[in-house]
Amino acid sequence: MDETPITIAEYNPEWPDIFERERQRLASVLDEYTARIEHIGSTSVPGLAAKPIIDITAVVTDIGGCWGDLDKLSAVFGYELSSIPSDWLFVQRTDESGQLYNLHLISAADDQWKQDLLFREYLRTYPDVRDEYASVKRSAAESNPNDITAYTYSKTSSVSPFSNERARMTLSRSRA
Repeated sequence: MDETPITIAEYNPEWPDIFERERQRLASVLDEYTARIEHIGSTSVPGLAAKPIIDITAVVTDIGGCWGDLDKLSAVFGYELSSIPSDWLFVQRTDESGQLYNLHLISAADDQWKQDLLFREYLRTYPDVRDEYASVKRSAAESNPNDITAYTYSKTSSVSPFSNERARMTLSRSRA
């Protein structure tokens, strides 16, 4: 599915509700294979400007069973395989209103889902960092409006000040 031109929208307070409706739909197929289904990405952070795409992580505990039911995600929910980054799957769908969803089916053993949640919580906790990250995203989108790979590289190469290690240390200090 084409995500270009890349646009960064102001935060939409409906994004959590849109996620929750989709999570409930997905749970009917994924609950038996997953430990949790989480809202990740920029639309999961209140106040953060974002590409208006709902990113969802399903933490998979039964890889074989989940992979065997991928046809249900396609036939029943309209998800299409987008890529297989490593030992997890990335599928997408667009609903009848035009809302795009990215679903990451990630093994519970893969640390990526933990890093995604840590980064989400860091941005939720520190509005100044959230706002700085929004500026980075806007700049990356302006520089690469028609190239999602270049946009992602530009955004992530600038994200070092928001690294997961910094987030982990800062969050652990603030909760102590």
